Amino acid sequence: MTVRKFGRRWMLIGGGAALAIPALPSLLRPSRARAQDGAAPRRMVVFNTEHGGIWNETMYPATLPSQPLAHPLHTVHQSPLTSRLEGSERVISDLLRAPASSLSEALVGKMNLLRGMDVPFYYGHARHSLGNYGRMSNDNTGPEDRETADRVLARTALYDGVPRQRVMNFSYQGLSIELTNPGAGPSGGVQPTAEVSAQAVFDAVFVPDVGPSDEPPRPPPIDAVFESYQRLQSGAFGPASRLGRADRQRLERYMDRLSDIRAALSSGVGAQCSDVVYRDDYPGTSRYTRDNYQLINTIITAGFMCDSSRLAVIRPSDDFDTGAESDGGFHEVAHNAASLADEGRSRRLAGILNDANRRFFREAFLDLVTKLDGISEGTGTMLDQSLVWWVQEAGPKTHDGDSIPVVTAGSAGGRFNTGQYFDFRDRGPNSSFLREEERILSNEGRQVGICFFQWTTTYLDAFGVPREAWQVPGRTAFSGMIPPWHDGYDQAAMDRSCSEPIPGLLAA
Repeated sequence: MTVRKFGRRWMLIGGGAALAIPALPSLLRPSRARAQDGAAPRRMVVFNTEHGGIWNETMYPATLPSQPLAHPLHTVHQSPLTSRLEGSERVISDLLRAPASSLSEALVGKMNLLRGMDVPFYYGHARHSLGNYGRMSNDNTGPEDRETADRVLARTALYDGVPRQRVMNFSYQGLSIELTNPGAGPSGGVQPTAEVSAQAVFDAVFVPDVGPSDEPPRPPPIDAVFESYQRLQSGAFGPASRLGRADRQRLERYMDRLSDIRAALSSGVGAQCSDVVYRDDYPGTSRYTRDNYQLINTIITAGFMCDSSRLAVIRPSDDFDTGAESDGGFHEVAHNAASLADEGRSRRLAGILNDANRRFFREAFLDLVTKLDGISEGTGTMLDQSLVWWVQEAGPKTHDGDSIPVVTAGSAGGRFNTGQYFDFRDRGPNSSFLREEERILSNEGRQVGICFFQWTTTYLDAFGVPREAWQVPGRTAFSGMIPPWHDGYDQAAMDRSCSEPIPGLLAA
């Protein structure tokens, strides 16, 4: 039996711990160099609010992106996502605004705003954001339900082993669809992911602290590694004399990063499951309403800190604004805000929609984002290892699927470029305007965009999900296309583009 020994050119060793160092070319023949990947776990959170109906000039900044990007359908545009201060608030757009104490300029740099992704056919109320069309309320001609993108991600690429909770599901009415029998694949059928209470989710992801031990605490292994590094630096034949200059610098930079991690550990800051305190007063409901935003975000954060789950799906019910009640509830407000009959009433109802979604941005989306960004992990934060995104059910008019807005935060461990505003609409001189008769008041700019399912392709690619795990033979998009299409779309060209990631979003 041959025992292979690893020395300092491979590892820094000390106190029973060994830490692999970056590949150092000056000590290797070219054929032996290998890439290194020490990334922390990646995670995803999806917020899906109902109805849409948010006017373009409310959702998006006044200044359009100006840098052209090539796309198979038409030229699209990209520019840095900018913000400004108005009193105590930081403002991206009329809707995307919050106190500057929580929405900092640095946090804006970790966000993206996506405009111009279309579902180019009528779907009524649907759960399209994760690829489920079996629950359309106004059209039953589409394909049967299929496993949604969140479940594909949880089943194929997100976990190294079996987690305590594959998906923290706070949605309802079939937003998340799972295989009935994963071993049988799609032929075994599908079913909605079970709706459970917030308390039940917390109980599933919480890992109890085993309590204090009688054994003396072990010094952190990273301290022993630093001792090994110091011995290497001050060896008998001079400091790291066998290393080339470039490798010596590379190793120094690597140890600088480890020093940051050691400082974080010493300060007690980090994604420590022991920091999570058990609670038994979480909501006994699966509905995500205005009364329990922050509580559920805390549960999601706890699941991530304990690494019990790396994925959460939230579909709030539509009652997150009390101002809608006197006008028939949020459903009626969303529909009537697009009415052409009474301009004054339309503007007032559009204001209710705007206020409700601004509140959702602040109290739900931004609350979770700031929680994750406040937890140190590696050389960054837990948000840096995550992708958090908020999508609405429809575009600027409820039931219509043009320019469905998506707001993201985090880069999923560097997989996404961030701090960008993308406009995927065709703004050329011959571009098509959608449903000209429905362009209400100043709610303009409803040009043809790109296939919404390119977004699904993009994040599944970013997380390393193989195409064979989700592509159905004969279909390029994650979900099937359902005719009849609205005028102005080239169905064949859009179908072809659906299987390609969106240009400019993924890091090189």
